[in-house]
Amino acid sequence: MSNKATELVNYDPEDSSGAPDARGILRPPSLQAKPDLVKAIREFSAGLNGLKEILKELASQQDQEAPATIHDQALEEHYRELFTGAPGGYLVTDTDGIIQESNQTAAELLGAPQDYLTRKSLIFFISQKDHEALYYLLEDMLQKKEIKVIKVQVEQPAATPLPVMLAVAGRRNSAGELTGFNWLMHPLPPSLKEEVLKSELAQLESYFIGLVKVFSTAMEMQDPYATGHQRRVAQLSVALAEEMGFTSDRVAGLKIAALLHDIGKIAIPSYIFDKTGRLSIVESKIIKIHPELGYDLLKDIEFPWPVAQAVLQHHERWNGSGYPNGISANDIIVEARIIAVADVVEAMLSPRPYGIAVEIDEALEEVYKEREILYDPQVVDACLKLFVEKGFKFD
Repeated sequence: MSNKATELVNYDPEDSSGAPDARGILRPPSLQAKPDLVKAIREFSAGLNGLKEILKELASQQDQEAPATIHDQALEEHYRELFTGAPGGYLVTDTDGIIQESNQTAAELLGAPQDYLTRKSLIFFISQKDHEALYYLLEDMLQKKEIKVIKVQVEQPAATPLPVMLAVAGRRNSAGELTGFNWLMHPLPPSLKEEVLKSELAQLESYFIGLVKVFSTAMEMQDPYATGHQRRVAQLSVALAEEMGFTSDRVAGLKIAALLHDIGKIAIPSYIFDKTGRLSIVESKIIKIHPELGYDLLKDIEFPWPVAQAVLQHHERWNGSGYPNGISANDIIVEARIIAVADVVEAMLSPRPYGIAVEIDEALEEVYKEREILYDPQVVDACLKLFVEKGFKFD
């Protein structure tokens, strides 16, 4: 975080053949087909851990001034919901593979109660023939920052061994030190087929989107007046991109950026969002650093799309009057220009403590009036077509 941002925030009133290699580690071809996505999932996991560290630091600062709030409890509950509701079995282990946490699905796959799993070695539940492969997997993970995938058999009590796919990613603290591993576990049929691997990749993609939504919802919990804002901005952004002829892959990237466009607000003091009436000059300046804060959170994540840049630029304007860098026209990436229009339309249609909601006709008239002044004319035209000709409505 920049010194300027810190000063303002402190103001108060994460082989392509598909056969096992020499160590027995499986290299599924369908995962190899999308290395950028796998890398993004791994980096996003690291980003999630990093964000938790930031939240802990902010919470610690607030604890010196005031007791824990309902908001803090709700945020913790939300992370717990992510853990318990993760797709498939989810385990957290230390660097030796000793289980620290598990969800109910993992307990069911391993054939033991959750309480029994705690402090047990993961290898205890794996078929002996797969012990060497798991050992080499853990050894490899200690050296490299990447997601690994392996097929093993789980030895369930009084049951036939269950084939599962294990995906593992490192857990790191704010200093970048490895502290343990996150494991995602999915049952597989005895015969591993390409179609199955594609399905498993789709589930990993679903988990990736789930992490994005956690970030998005966490910000909305900070601002009670913004409930659903990022989801609706993402909905309109996707519709605009499709109207403008984006490919499905590019639409997917834009959706991620739109869901995260205000993530920097999670580091803004919550009292600003609770305030009714107009913000002071200093408070307005604090709010205006959220694109930079969001960029700082996302810049080191290797997304296959320009997510961090879109977050940084979504308050830039066509004529150069926006912030934080005052760039203009085509110097602003088109993803940011789309989010800018979707953001302002959704904001005008929703009530805020410092402004009232307007009717859709008034919002569209306002956007059209600023066409080629504040907003990309092509995006504005697509927006008008969506609402007027195609009857677009928010869910």
